[in-house]
This record gives sequence, C-alpha cells and structure tokens, in this order.
Amino acid sequence: MTSCVVADEDPLGARVRALFVDLAHAGDLPPAAAGEAETVCTGEAGRIGEGTQVRFSLRLSNTRVQQVRYRAYGCPFTLATCEWLARRLTGCQLTAASDQALQTALGMPADWAATLGVPPPRLGRLLVVEDALRQALSGRRC
Repeated sequence: MTSCVVADEDPLGARVRALFVDLAHAGDLPPAAAGEAETVCTGEAGRIGEGTQVRFSLRLSNTRVQQVRYRAYGCPFTLATCEWLARRLTGCQLTAASDQALQTALGMPADWAATLGVPPPRLGRLLVVEDALRQALSGRRC
C-alpha cells in the first residue's frame, strides 16, 4: 500500500497570497495636467519573453510620493512585491529622487524577499522590480 502526503502549506505563504489577491495599485496613472505642481515619473524593466516585466508610475509632489501604480507581468511573487512596494511608497517622503532614497525608504530586494518570504530562486524577479523603480526615480522618464 502506498501512502500519500498532502501538504497543507501554501507555497506562496499567507503574506504573498494576501497581497496577490488584492492588487489595489495595479494600473496606470494619467499624465500630470498642464500647470500641475506634481510630476508623473515612469520606469520599466524586464521583458515578457524573459518571464518578468514591470512598469511603475509614481506621482511626485516635490519629494513626496502621492500615488503609485504598476503594471507587471510575472509570477505571484513579482506581483505581490509590486503591490507591497506601492503600498509602502504611497505617501513616502523621499529626501531625493535617487537610488539612495529608494534604498533608505524600502531596503534592497534581498530585504523584500526576506520580509515577504520570496524563495531564493525568485530573487532575480525582484531585481527587475528594483530596476523599474530605480528608473522611475532617476528622472529619466519624468
């Protein structure tokens, strides 16, 4: 007789699953209106053909992040991380729109993975997320 073991553990983990089922910040931000004091910056990284593509849009007023939206193609860990970051960034006061400000406000992808329980083989996906955020904050596409 062969016995079967059924795992009750969620492979995504409770935190990732909760974020993945409530992607409240997914979508696009409209461009800033003429004469508006706020700026909408975008950044994109990755390729669908490589399994992960992420685009962030941030509405900034001076150094405060007013709104964050993202479009992402990838695994549940990728989308959950985008949602988690969008929630953390909204309302965040950045001392400057720079890589250092991003690191100070949010930590690094390895920190995100540890916080969310993202398995090590998926860390490369989070690097794509980081690249998209860095590009948005760099001002290259504001």
